[in-house]
Amino acid sequence: MTVPHRFAAPAAIAAALLVAWTGSASAASIAFAPCAKRPGIECGTLVVPLDHSNPSGDSLPLHVERRRATRPLRGTLVLLAGGPGQAGTPIATDDPVAESVPGWNYVMLDQRGTGQGALRCSALDARSSTWSNAEVAHCADEVGPRRSFFGTRESVFDLEDLRNAMGVNTMALGGISYGTYVTQAYAQAYPTRVSHIVLDSVIDPAGFTGLDTGPFGSVRRVLTDLCAQRHCAGITTDPVGDIAALVAVSRTRPIRGNRTTGGGRVTGDVLGGPGSQDDLPYILIEGDLSTTLRALWPGAAHAARQGDPAPLMRLRTFVAARSWTPPTEISTALYYATMCADAALPWTSTTPVAERSGLAHAAATATGAAAFAPFGIDNVLADATVATCAPWPDAATDPLTAGPLPAVPTVLFAGGQDMRTPIESARAVAARSPSATIVVAPGGGHSLLYSYSCARSQMARLLNGGTPSTAACNREVPPIVPIAVPPATLAQVSPSGAPGTAGRVAHAARLTIRDGIRSMDAALDSGLSALPGIRGGLAHPLDPFSTRIRFLRFSAVRNVRITGTLRFNGTTFQGSIAVDGPGAYDGTLFLARGGERAYTGTIHGVPVRIPLG
Repeated sequence: MTVPHRFAAPAAIAAALLVAWTGSASAASIAFAPCAKRPGIECGTLVVPLDHSNPSGDSLPLHVERRRATRPLRGTLVLLAGGPGQAGTPIATDDPVAESVPGWNYVMLDQRGTGQGALRCSALDARSSTWSNAEVAHCADEVGPRRSFFGTRESVFDLEDLRNAMGVNTMALGGISYGTYVTQAYAQAYPTRVSHIVLDSVIDPAGFTGLDTGPFGSVRRVLTDLCAQRHCAGITTDPVGDIAALVAVSRTRPIRGNRTTGGGRVTGDVLGGPGSQDDLPYILIEGDLSTTLRALWPGAAHAARQGDPAPLMRLRTFVAARSWTPPTEISTALYYATMCADAALPWTSTTPVAERSGLAHAAATATGAAAFAPFGIDNVLADATVATCAPWPDAATDPLTAGPLPAVPTVLFAGGQDMRTPIESARAVAARSPSATIVVAPGGGHSLLYSYSCARSQMARLLNGGTPSTAACNREVPPIVPIAVPPATLAQVSPSGAPGTAGRVAHAARLTIRDGIRSMDAALDSGLSALPGIRGGLAHPLDPFSTRIRFLRFSAVRNVRITGTLRFNGTTFQGSIAVDGPGAYDGTLFLARGGERAYTGTIHGVPVRIPLG
């Protein structure tokens, strides 16, 4: 059995501090100096105790960077990265968040165990996304006893040392994803030391039991929102039911089908089945990081329910291609050390590993299947924090509880299509704040500040004394419109532009072209250099913005392949495509030839004309 570093990773971390740190060591000032080759950015080092209860013991150097205010100084903003395990630095010279608040000193740091000081272990640093229980346990042994000092509580104490070292009485504090949890913990421990709170993609620390009820519980609402206003018309009438049907089928046996690899080769593959119950939730939640991937989900899931798993298999190719990151960017060892110590898991460090899966199953059963529907308990136990942390020896050493946030100006950002840190989490946290405003981006996924100017402008409004607008992102981040999947076979394609088989082939080619254009971003978001066809071949973007696309035997409908190059002219794509259909039903289609808004050409010698659109 492998333990996935997947669904739970950014979504479910512990709760907030039980007690405040009543006395912080007086940290030495940070000697900031210009960073090499990054004008306007200063670098420094904050030295903190490994164990804050033993300040005279071992210490850790934490890398800190600052971009000074370019306008009259209003204060200091510290922004925390996510994970846990993600490095906070470097700050780019054109960092859009920093540029949105020119009157503030903008500070980021590599929290303990990240960046150049990353916790490392050989197995989990390898180029993989899943690890066996034995590899996770071996990682804990490699890190050694020091691993117990890399939980959130120590990071909170580091932040207080940072504030002292910068010589500021208060600071605006914000975070993204896991950084929102640390921010909440610090604000509860030191409520008089924060001037403003900024939370982007918010973790709700209350009630975390390792079962990830927040992400799983958001599935129905996310898919319902995705298909609202008839956006799924002609694609599916029941996106939630499609998942439930696939879960039922794959509980006892895998879904089998053909998958096109990143190199364009068609191969057999499987999804789900015993030992792989995490496949379906993993593919769905990765849409948090790509709006196009999320837009492709309803059609792909419905097609699989109807017996055609190839579109869903292509989503698997996208997800599997996500780029490996070195431990200096994301430390997996730190992720385990923090998450497993902070979480209120259904066991303690003294519980034998062999007994933990049974305790996890009992906890999920007691929670009730309704909390995870349309996924099942088997999916949860394959993909949630209870599975991830089972082999980590120090599990549940430091479970913490939540509390109220201080009465300071506070803004929370939530993506309507974010399952990792869903809207429901932001609302729960806002209920514990006397002065919180929630800004929702309807079609937004995970992490908004670095993706949308509307989020940055509302953060700036808060920091400059105004009240954020709850509707600020409605226009910039509209709902995602799902993308239809072309029919699997030529017999399912209606003739268009010509009668009979020639019209079917022409229409299939048109649908294939549209699939290539509309699906391209999902491949690029996943780190692929080309888009695999649903049924083989590749579509290569020839420039960074995909305004020129080269198709090479690209196929979305069986027995129909297209080859050629299309260019975007500012209004539509134009160019010529060679069509390879069944038997002698070959030909050429021209898009917008001579400015005509149509597909024109011949298939099997039969003239074809299909209006664009």
